[in-house]
Amino acid sequence: MERRKGYIAAFMAGLLWGASSPIAQFLFESKGVVSGWLVPYRLVMAGILLFLYAVVFKKQNPVEIWKDRNEAIRQIAFSVLGMMGMQYTFFAAVQETNAGTATIFQYLNPAMLILYFAVIYRVTPKAKEIIAVLCSVSGIFLVATHGNIHAMSISPKGIVIGLLVALTTCFYGVIPGPLLKKHPAEMVCAWAMMIGGAVLMVVTRPWRMTIQIDWQVIVAFLSIVILGTIFPFCFYLASLKSIGSVYAGLLSSVEPVAATVLAALFLGTTFQAIDVVGFVLVLSTMFILNYKNT
Repeated sequence: MERRKGYIAAFMAGLLWGASSPIAQFLFESKGVVSGWLVPYRLVMAGILLFLYAVVFKKQNPVEIWKDRNEAIRQIAFSVLGMMGMQYTFFAAVQETNAGTATIFQYLNPAMLILYFAVIYRVTPKAKEIIAVLCSVSGIFLVATHGNIHAMSISPKGIVIGLLVALTTCFYGVIPGPLLKKHPAEMVCAWAMMIGGAVLMVVTRPWRMTIQIDWQVIVAFLSIVILGTIFPFCFYLASLKSIGSVYAGLLSSVEPVAATVLAALFLGTTFQAIDVVGFVLVLSTMFILNYKNT
């Protein structure tokens, strides 16, 4: 029963994460919202809510992480390069391309990490890792070109932002590792959201932007903050405790599928069959890398 709840929690985490992308796409396309306005406010509000949850309900110490100088530096690096970097580039990719394509770029990060360790640390990739890299590159090639290198289906700017999404997702996954071994994930992420959001506010100055706020914008924004951030984060943490990181990661990879289907159903975003092939190739890397040789 406990494992079944874990499976459901991981699936719901991916589903809710995926749903937040089409909601953001709606704000960009129909309400004139831009990522420089949405992301800093989203990060700060989500960070405050998660911080209150960690302190009030989980009774976690909010200053423990700042007592060690090296940990404090790592927390700041994670906040800016990981949390802020990934969130901003991701929503910028949604704005430049669409929800499904932006989400699939995130899943290039395992291939990037494999190439990084192979080049920098001279680590020879395993056969399954080479296959995963080839699948990732082939998948993104199909999504970006539809098989015709002379006719890009995604703008060069969209491709650059998408690759930055994959890069910052690597930062997001690697930098906080030592912190998460010593401190609760809720507190690490809450500080990262608040710091990252504050830094981004200084950069983009969202209060100077003219955004027409109506009830649809408010509902969509709160949905992204609560349903697309707080709930899936809690679901994912719950799933880790009962089914482990491998199964939690695999089940939450429903995220790009959810983003693509919802964008097609509710926003009229069109995807060709070759896009689906590209998505499948990129997503297959999750299963390839987690395959255990017998």
